[in-house]
Amino acid sequence: MAKKNEITEISFENLTFEQALRELQNIVDKLETGQVTLEEAIEMYERGVKLSKYCIEKLTQAELRIRKIIKDESQGFTLIDFEDFNNKI
Repeated sequence: MAKKNEITEISFENLTFEQALRELQNIVDKLETGQVTLEEAIEMYERGVKLSKYCIEKLTQAELRIRKIIKDESQGFTLIDFEDFNNKI
């Protein structure tokens, strides 16, 4: 059985957004050099797709947690949920 590329074996458990993004950039850098075998490139690409989806999911979760400060003419500044912000514009 062929030895899997170490980059595909790293788990997403306890992986921060920043770590995932850094790993994704490392994959892109390695693929751009063209110095990997076809099998390694395929494994890296697969891992990159998974990392990309993971990052998008993390960003979506963060977006839902963001609170916006808007200026309310009668009450000054008010905090509202991100979802409510779109309805107030």
